[in-house]
Amino acid sequence: MKLKYILALAVLLNTTAAFAQKEKAAYLTQNSATWDGSFKNMERVFTPEVLKNQLFMIGEGHGIAYSYDLQYDLVNYLQQKAGVKYLFMELGYLDGILLNDYLKTGNDSAYLAGFEKYNGTYYYNKSVHQLFKKLYTLNKTLPQGKKIVILPVDIEHGYRKAIKYLQDKMFTGANANTPIGLALNKIDSEKGVGKEIAAEIVRIYPMYKADIDTYKKALGNNFNDTDFLLRNTYEMLNVALKKAADTRRDSVMLENFNIYKQRYHLENEKLVGLFGGFHVKQTDQPNDIRFASLLKRSGAVKGICSALMVYNAGYIMMPKGSRDTTKTGNKYKQVANTYDYFTGSFTDGDLLTPFNNSGKAVLFNLTAKGTPFKGQKSFLMDKDQYANVDEMFQLLILINNSPATEPLTGGMDK
Repeated sequence: MKLKYILALAVLLNTTAAFAQKEKAAYLTQNSATWDGSFKNMERVFTPEVLKNQLFMIGEGHGIAYSYDLQYDLVNYLQQKAGVKYLFMELGYLDGILLNDYLKTGNDSAYLAGFEKYNGTYYYNKSVHQLFKKLYTLNKTLPQGKKIVILPVDIEHGYRKAIKYLQDKMFTGANANTPIGLALNKIDSEKGVGKEIAAEIVRIYPMYKADIDTYKKALGNNFNDTDFLLRNTYEMLNVALKKAADTRRDSVMLENFNIYKQRYHLENEKLVGLFGGFHVKQTDQPNDIRFASLLKRSGAVKGICSALMVYNAGYIMMPKGSRDTTKTGNKYKQVANTYDYFTGSFTDGDLLTPFNNSGKAVLFNLTAKGTPFKGQKSFLMDKDQYANVDEMFQLLILINNSPATEPLTGGMDK
């Protein structure tokens, strides 16, 4: 009798679980849109309720061509649908100076020279460059006051270029003879030892802060750029020295966001952000702080909608790293996408299988009326199982069989 009871209970549980999965599958079909170079049925995903949010954060996996193509199309869509103007990105402040100049002038020489610092990282790719070119073209069609402005919030990963810019553009003439100018201009930004440069910037910055009113007067119209760039460089190098990226990097992103919010009066502006998938999740990972979570917890914006890209098959452009032994001279290799955010890496990835041939990408609204995903662990990796999916992100984007992007210059092992 006891065995029959156990078997009956097992059958009941399996039947219930199967019904729940069918309910989830039906919901995904009803609340999805497709992208094949253009969108179809976007009103199912970007509903009036979703569009009430102030900030739309789009999280991607690096080195994948369709990720960047879709990011641009989503920016374009949100510009038309919600009037988005300000674009937050996972870049350093100097990138913003150079890119915004490019968006105004169409002259990409300075930004491409600055972009060289990313050679050997995921970011140094043709798809990102094409995204910026498309933004420039888009801006030419928009009236003044509605053109896209890039606001970078990350710490200054390209710290050598940033220091060189401060030396060449800000601390020149009379400013070169100030205590900060003298100390800064002694740094060999190109060939100096990284730890020595870091130690010097960490020493200089408090001196600058202690006499900031003097520098505000001396730098005049250059003060805002100098202040942001110097602080961002200090944060980058201080994080590196203390090995505190897990706890400090995204906190600096929030501080930078709040500076822009005050500078550009963003209280009632619709905003969009392009980031790696980690940063758009709205719950912190234990001992690892996330930007979206900080924004949500601090109330810095009036509603956040996070969209996370996940991947079915396809390829990644991956940096080879210094330990690579292939000796081809290339800094990158093409690899099959079996890394974070591929459909085999998270719970209920099989629910997406019916959509594998539905287009280059399929977008899902996980929070529409009657959602079966509230309080569920679906689409979460093992390291995120401490939270529920509705606490992490609201939209899911399945990218199907994307090619790898390609290095901006140079070759790639295949």
